[in-house]
Amino acid sequence: MGQIAQGQPLVELKHIKKSFPGVKVLEDISIQFFPGNVHVLLGENGAGKSTIIKIIAGIYQPDQGEVVIEGTPRYFTNIRQSQELGISVIHQELSVIEDLTVYENVFLGRELKKGAFADSDRMIKETQKLLDDIDIDIDPKAYIRDLNNGAKQMVEIIRAVSQNSKMVIMDEPTSSLSDHEVMSLFKVIQKLKKENVAIIYISHRLQEIMEIGDTLTVLRDGTLVRTLPVSDVTEDQMVKMMVGREISNYYYKPVTPKEHEEVLEVKNLTRGNAFKNVSFQLYKGEILGVAGLIGAGRTEVMRAVFGADPYDSGECFLYGKPYHAKTPKDTIQKGLGLIPEDRRAQGLLLEKNVKENTSLAALYETSNHGFIDFDWEKRESIEYIKRLGIKTPSELAITKNLSGGNQQKVVIAKWLLAESKILIMDEPTRGIDVNAKSEIYELMKEFVEKGGSIILVSSELPEVIGCSNRIMVMREGVVSGFLDETEATEERVMSFASKETSDKNVKEG
Repeated sequence: MGQIAQGQPLVELKHIKKSFPGVKVLEDISIQFFPGNVHVLLGENGAGKSTIIKIIAGIYQPDQGEVVIEGTPRYFTNIRQSQELGISVIHQELSVIEDLTVYENVFLGRELKKGAFADSDRMIKETQKLLDDIDIDIDPKAYIRDLNNGAKQMVEIIRAVSQNSKMVIMDEPTSSLSDHEVMSLFKVIQKLKKENVAIIYISHRLQEIMEIGDTLTVLRDGTLVRTLPVSDVTEDQMVKMMVGREISNYYYKPVTPKEHEEVLEVKNLTRGNAFKNVSFQLYKGEILGVAGLIGAGRTEVMRAVFGADPYDSGECFLYGKPYHAKTPKDTIQKGLGLIPEDRRAQGLLLEKNVKENTSLAALYETSNHGFIDFDWEKRESIEYIKRLGIKTPSELAITKNLSGGNQQKVVIAKWLLAESKILIMDEPTRGIDVNAKSEIYELMKEFVEKGGSIILVSSELPEVIGCSNRIMVMREGVVSGFLDETEATEERVMSFASKETSDKNVKEG
């Protein structure tokens, strides 16, 4: 690190411009990417990072400008053309095939053959070697549908790096990885660098960028702010370049309510091997953080409380009254909302527009004998677009075309419009930039100041500590401890999350 790479770039963008209907996405972008160099693209959601990598990969074509590969201008019309020139992409949205095995996904489209038939034994052996090289324990014969998101992401990574690529593009590769998996990814990156592979790396985790990045290009609103060595910049300077100003009071934590007015209680909730005897309370006007390692059972508990998944035994109470939600419809009517871990698969109808997504949870209550009030739907969606600062050409824009941060705001708008009193927020800022994060913390602040209550599930310890009045820590499906804001440190949370605990350590929530 220290100097921007020299010599002939592997890939060069020259004066690239790109627009979509009503939106200018890239304006005069010129960047060089060199072999053996980790080149980080940093910017807010909507800054143009994903568009750049899709142009390099051949998914999009530039309106103006050139993509030059190893000194030769190229015009790709599909992704296969870029793959043939050695460019692999690990997309933020998982593209593994659920009904195939791990080894079948790794060798998809380039199967090893024994005569006319696929050589399964050899592909299993090769996949096992790739996994062993980076110390990842996944069965090559396991079906993708049976893996968690982190393991699926590792399969994507293995597939990309096994193709002897000249360039590997990684779009938010660590957003669903455990700490161990992140370290394995960093091993992969070091190996690729030694093999003189060019790497484009997109991440919102600034500490991660400082650790593995060589060169940094900062983008803002589709324009290039600056390209410089990572070693020449601090995290604060990165934020300032990215958003055009300094962000102060980043996290928001409400004042702990003096009166403990209980709004939600969960007693001894249990389901198979997923979670056991989980008990906690949530009070009016507070944020209860839920921490734990990936696989601790946090998401499973919250989906059961919301009624999205069944549970075997235990009780749930809202405002002192017992409820057993068989479907989310029951809890929505009681004022409970869930912002799910996977917003694209579970929180949004991606092919529908912003208006339809915003009104979704409130349609039943506002319909007139089963008929949608379209005037109300349009009026309210426009109001929430303004209130939440959702960047969209109009309420009729298709939701999948919005950036991740703006998609997340649409999910939040849906629950605010449904007049939810309790919000379960599962990884609400995963994969979104620091500016969008600060805006979501501001929305959380407004929500609790108006008497709402929030359960915040987060894998980012600074976030869960910075925003929560109390923290419930889970480990392997059980509650391992509670910490109030005065005693919560990263070390204490990790101690509860990763070590065996006895019942005496578990303070009542």
